[in-house]
Amino acid sequence: MEKKIGDDIDERLTKAIHAAIEQQIAEKNPPETLIAYERLLEEEFSHDEAYALIGHLVGMEIAEEIRGEGGLNMERYIAALEELPAPFAKPRREDNVY
Repeated sequence: MEKKIGDDIDERLTKAIHAAIEQQIAEKNPPETLIAYERLLEEEFSHDEAYALIGHLVGMEIAEEIRGEGGLNMERYIAALEELPAPFAKPRREDNVY
C-alpha cells in the first residue's frame, strides 16, 4: 500500500509534537506539563492518550504561531494543561469531574 503525502506529514508532525512534550517533561519546563501528564495517567489515561491530549494543546499553540496570532501564550497553555482532559475527553474517574 502506497503511503500518501498527507500521512507522511501527519506522522512527522506527530513525532515533532511528541518530541516537544518529551522535552517539556524532561526539563520540567513548564512544570505543568509533567503535572498534567502524571495526573492523566492517574486518571487512567494511557501514555499515548495523555500525549495525544497534551499534543492537542501543543498543536493549538503551533496553529496560533502559523496564523501569526502571537504564537505561544504560556498562560493560556498552562491554563489549558490544568483543564485536561477537557475539552477533548471526559474524565475517566468520577472523582475528577470538571
